[in-house]
Amino acid sequence: MATVKARAHPAAHRPPSASTGSCGWLFVAQGTQAPGQQHGPWSETCSAGELMRWWRTSILSKHWKDVWCSRRNLKFSFKSLFYNKKCRIPYSSIKEQVFIDRVNTVLNQHSGGGVEKLEFEFSSLHNEHAEYIDGWLKFAIASKTKQLILDFTFVHPPMEPYSFPFQLFDATTGSQLQSMKLGSVSLKKPSNIKVLLNLTKLELVDVNITSEEFETTLFNCNVLEFLGISRCLMLTSLWTRHPLNHLNHLHVSHCPLLQELELSSGLITLECEGPLMPLASHSTLRNVCIKSPDVCSALAYIFTAFPSTLPRLEMLTIRCQEIEPLRFTYLRHMRLELNFVSLETRTTDVLDLACLLEAAPYMEKLELHMWMDRTLERYRKRHGELRSLPSQLHSHLKVVNMTGFYGQKDKVDLALHILGNASVLETMKINPKPMVAATNVLLTSEDGFCFVDGYRAAKKYLFRADHRGVVDVVKVRRRDVENVWPYKLVDPYWIALEAEQDR
Repeated sequence: MATVKARAHPAAHRPPSASTGSCGWLFVAQGTQAPGQQHGPWSETCSAGELMRWWRTSILSKHWKDVWCSRRNLKFSFKSLFYNKKCRIPYSSIKEQVFIDRVNTVLNQHSGGGVEKLEFEFSSLHNEHAEYIDGWLKFAIASKTKQLILDFTFVHPPMEPYSFPFQLFDATTGSQLQSMKLGSVSLKKPSNIKVLLNLTKLELVDVNITSEEFETTLFNCNVLEFLGISRCLMLTSLWTRHPLNHLNHLHVSHCPLLQELELSSGLITLECEGPLMPLASHSTLRNVCIKSPDVCSALAYIFTAFPSTLPRLEMLTIRCQEIEPLRFTYLRHMRLELNFVSLETRTTDVLDLACLLEAAPYMEKLELHMWMDRTLERYRKRHGELRSLPSQLHSHLKVVNMTGFYGQKDKVDLALHILGNASVLETMKINPKPMVAATNVLLTSEDGFCFVDGYRAAKKYLFRADHRGVVDVVKVRRRDVENVWPYKLVDPYWIALEAEQDR
């Protein structure tokens, strides 16, 4: 029986990739041996049928090699060059030089013509590998690549990022490039840029570029249609000196220093993610998508900073992540001491404290000790209707103690909300006199009359809503506070604290 001695073709060392399909080890026939010769393992194991199947595979492998050399899309990444479901090689075990050698092996075997897309994705590459990366770019120029991706994005930058060599491109060599994405690349002070003349799509991810360098980079992008910017930490503004008449889609993501966005163009679609920034009015803008970390920030931006003069706006999309409310599952006793200072400009709403019922579902005792440094008129009907929040039944709260209850509207709102939702409440003690106060502010006779207002408001509104007899209001009458030093009316606990601090 004729036998065949096989050797691995040089192409067999080409790493399997997404571009080569399933083509891995390729074998070609070296020669035949006469019957009876016993050299190597093939002579002992190959039957006639197996030999025929091997020979057909050999011919097909040579055909695959020729087809692969003219592939139009080439992607070089850890997954395409190294990943194997059976071997499961860890990413960290692949050295930079191994990746570089495999890329160079593939490019050296490629015909070098008609490449539509050329992608390099490996986070360990940086400026020390510039010689090799420059060579890859020269291949892109020679093969007239239309779509170029250099993605060296890493989470923790260990080395100086690769500096993009604009000098390799001129009006002729850069004219074929239509789309480019750069990740963890430095664009330092580009001048007389010719690489972007016919660019319709540009993406910059984690790129070292200032606002001035960005403006210079876009100077010759006369046909740019899509611009994406993400994690460019040095950018403070986006603007151009000349109109980008073809730019219709802008995506900005996580640029924390970016404060100004004004591109003279016919912008149609705008996507923003991360810190929200003031937005200039665009008469052509039709689609806006805002991604915010929380609902409140997004809504506040829409109603305060979002331009109202967008005559063509058709769709506004808000994407938010609703975080699970904070809960204190094991909390049984909560005590809050609150000082409200400069009430002429106060924006705090005491009714917001109603969220405590939801945040501490097993709380049994709640203490709210409040004090205000200025006199505010107690609630009366002319101030508007009292507010009511959606029901938040609490089945564990038994004791509520509120001090410094001056009778303002938001305090009455809060007391009524707790009274109506604490289903097992045993006692609610309301004391108009404060237990705490700002240490650098002295009480005056006006504070004493606030105590009276608090007593009257609690008596009028809380007693009326109390159907279980749980409300207990400390009585403070006008004659009790007239010509009386206010500190004598304040809870002794606070006076003791004051005395201790004065020592």
